[in-house]
Amino acid sequence: MEIAPASIERRKAAFGHLGSLQDNFLVQARDYKQQYAHLYFMRLMLMRPKVLEQAELKWGSLHPRPKHVEKVLDVQQREISYLVGTVYLDMKLKPNILNEITKDHWIAAQPERPKYTDDDDSVYLEDESGRVRLTGSKIDSELFVTGVVMGVLGTEDSDGDFKVVDVCYIEPPPQEQLDLMETDEADKYVALVSGLGIGSTDYKPLELDLLAEYLTGESGSIQEQTNRANIVRVILAGNSLVTPEVVEDETKSKKFRCDKTLDTSPTTILDRFLVEVCSSMPVGIMPGDDDPSSATIPQQPLHTALVQSARTYSTFQSVTNPYWSSIDNVTLLGTSGQTIDDIYKYVASEDRLEMAKKTLEWGHMAPTAPDTLWCYPFKDKDPFIIKQLPHIYFIGNQDKFATELMTGVDGSRTRVVMLPSFALTGTIALVNLRTLDCHSVSFTGSK
Repeated sequence: MEIAPASIERRKAAFGHLGSLQDNFLVQARDYKQQYAHLYFMRLMLMRPKVLEQAELKWGSLHPRPKHVEKVLDVQQREISYLVGTVYLDMKLKPNILNEITKDHWIAAQPERPKYTDDDDSVYLEDESGRVRLTGSKIDSELFVTGVVMGVLGTEDSDGDFKVVDVCYIEPPPQEQLDLMETDEADKYVALVSGLGIGSTDYKPLELDLLAEYLTGESGSIQEQTNRANIVRVILAGNSLVTPEVVEDETKSKKFRCDKTLDTSPTTILDRFLVEVCSSMPVGIMPGDDDPSSATIPQQPLHTALVQSARTYSTFQSVTNPYWSSIDNVTLLGTSGQTIDDIYKYVASEDRLEMAKKTLEWGHMAPTAPDTLWCYPFKDKDPFIIKQLPHIYFIGNQDKFATELMTGVDGSRTRVVMLPSFALTGTIALVNLRTLDCHSVSFTGSK
């Protein structure tokens, strides 16, 4: 016997705030007087002790026992030792202040490059005393970007370079225990969506309507609607809107050059979509690179004035980018994609999933900030250090859907999810909050 539609109820879940992990992304007072060097210094000070612990654990039992050299400039030739510092990539194709000067002098600037890599790039390790060049096959085979704090084992050669034979990163952070016990109840899911692209040339209204009907259970068979009632939260991971287009307004006078206005229809469409989904379940919306938000990370929550109707719902939440959250004690960490997009430019690899996994290994979600990724100049903290291992780690606005379950030697499990642009692919991701299984769902509307 089929269940009557009226008896299908949305599953409930408990949502946690995660305290300082999320609060660190909120910029209360904007002060840009301080130098960005403070952020690099604080990152090294906070991460070096834990990297050193891993280095001693990994290399302390070797024979002969390698020596720890506290300052990179104190390393001695032909002495096996290990150092801890911050990686710096010397890349001649990387943007620099000279590009801005050329623009000021009306000199044609170089076109923006998809990658900064070149055969002449060099890898350095630096600390408060200076920097030393790193060489060796280990350096050639590993994936590095500027800003990563790591330990290196090796010796100094006759050229003054440090020949590396092994590397190590920060001690893996702790993870909340996840209950995997079987229950009689159906498993709950979180829906992850990015790149709605409302207002762009890629925006497809029909696919957006299909998504809203899918999430709210307004389409499909009774069994399908029952299954969708297990989705307990939706997270929109950036680029829901595009930069508003300036249009001619014939109702305004041209006498005072006020005949142009911004096209507000994209925000109206987004507001209507959010109202429909928020009437059924909790929704969190993160800002992205194309959204009307701050250009620097952590991006602050989208102003609720953009969504006049949706903001009246208790189920609506405008959040930061990056974003920490908790659903039934399952911790989630996500970004809208700028962090991986910037790392992509530093490496020859095209595997964005591997880059996301590397950020967990490095213990830092945005190592290239503030070198080439704009960020707020924090002075006494680095909120991008991963202090707790999430159960779900998602990256928005990537080129395609990809996922992998990472497992640690201590039994930790993290589901890494690469979310494609919904406007381009019509694809979202559903993650099981108990098993961390993940699968994609695609929507295609006929023309």
